[in-house]
Amino acid sequence: MTKKSMYKGTREVRTFVDLNHSSHVLILKTKENRKGSYHTTMAALLLTAFTFEAYLNHLGSGKIKFWDKIESIRVLDKYEVLCKEFDIEVDFSKRPYQTLKSLFKYRNSIAHGKSQILEKTETVNASSDPYDHSPKTQWEEFCTLKNAERAKEDVEQTITELHEAAGEGAYPFINGMTVSSMKLKKSDKDS
Repeated sequence: MTKKSMYKGTREVRTFVDLNHSSHVLILKTKENRKGSYHTTMAALLLTAFTFEAYLNHLGSGKIKFWDKIESIRVLDKYEVLCKEFDIEVDFSKRPYQTLKSLFKYRNSIAHGKSQILEKTETVNASSDPYDHSPKTQWEEFCTLKNAERAKEDVEQTITELHEAAGEGAYPFINGMTVSSMKLKKSDKDS
């Protein structure tokens, strides 16, 4: 007869931590195997954008009383609200902040994607691969390992800056706590 136990637990899920880690894993996979890397890079960029928004929601819901009323506004507008709250000066013409604009332009292009016909005419080497010359959208051009690494680095830097300014410490990318216990049941009647 198998003994039964009663499990009781509470866990804080910090979505931005998992998203950030997943982006990191995809960047590593891209470096390990360039074949198919367009797709892992695309996903890494999206997860980096999701990391940033999830962090803003994490911090904002805990620090801004009216956050639930503004949670649906544009991501960069949420960021500006938090920067004002914590006296952070942002210059979107410089890194790391300028990367946010490019990243969210990319994210929005994917999230609100539309089919389109692209045309291109150019003189090329006759022995080159035609695929190397096919026309691409701006978001397709943005899907590079260099952009994925830069976006991840700059998003981590802006999140760390916000985290410190909000008095939350220097290490935002720590998983939430789990507290749990198991109690051996004496009989099936125990709940």
